[in-house]
Amino acid sequence: MRLKVALVVIGIAAMMVGCGKKEETTVYSGEEGTVTVTESEKGETGKVTMNGEEGTTTMEYGKASLPTDLGLTLYPGATAGQGGTLQVESESQDGADSVVSVSVHSADGIDKVSQYYKNETKNDQPRIFEMAMPTGKMVTITIEKSGTVKTVVLSENTQQGGTDIQISRIRE
Repeated sequence: MRLKVALVVIGIAAMMVGCGKKEETTVYSGEEGTVTVTESEKGETGKVTMNGEEGTTTMEYGKASLPTDLGLTLYPGATAGQGGTLQVESESQDGADSVVSVSVHSADGIDKVSQYYKNETKNDQPRIFEMAMPTGKMVTITIEKSGTVKTVVLSENTQQGGTDIQISRIRE
């Protein structure tokens, strides 16, 4: 687990450094696995793949899409926010313990975005939590079904305006 955390930190740092270069792929090898970093010429999309004994983790920076098998859709018009998007997907060697997480931003207010996801998940018996935070409103929608947990976390973004959207799926 410490290896994955370290590799994620290295991967994010490597993606941030690559802005303004021609597309380039670099492979780093170590005792516990490899890290492959792909940087685009404009820094729009970076991809980091980490392979080790525990499995594979892939992070894509700038990708604003969801896996087709997720069972949730991306909010219409949601795009890379100020810092871009980050999609992380991790799966162990035996195919279990898969994690997908996507972060995007919408210019729409949190109430409108929240209503969209409440409507989309209403047949899945979601647990919905709404709370006021010092930084603005926050809404969490969680669906648990057959060893899979899907979560949509919406955060009011008072600095940029609109809503930050985090969609995750954890599958055992």
